[in-house]
Amino acid sequence: MAVLFCWFGIVLLVVCAVLQFTRRRALGCWLLVLIPTAVVLALLTDLSHGPRNLGEASFESDLKGLLPSLGFLAVAVLAALRPAWRWLFWIAWLVCALLCSIAIYLEYFWKVFS
Repeated sequence: MAVLFCWFGIVLLVVCAVLQFTRRRALGCWLLVLIPTAVVLALLTDLSHGPRNLGEASFESDLKGLLPSLGFLAVAVLAALRPAWRWLFWIAWLVCALLCSIAIYLEYFWKVFS
């Protein structure tokens, strides 16, 4: 599943960046919302299993990460609603790139460097 998220994120980031320089800027902004939406949905799915099945530490960690993820989703939606604010799009894009780079590191390089 993580491999799919990594490739989906890379392709989506490139497409959004290319669309930002064309007349379809709004489409690129709305496509960018898919990454924080996927993160929030993954956290909510994880939290739905409860602390008994997931483990108390993982449950608390997901609970702590939910609020910043929801805040980032709000920023991405605001960037999509205001496509003329290019600076907000690029801030959201950079955070998405950071999330994707963390996922890529954990998926492909964690075992190599551990």
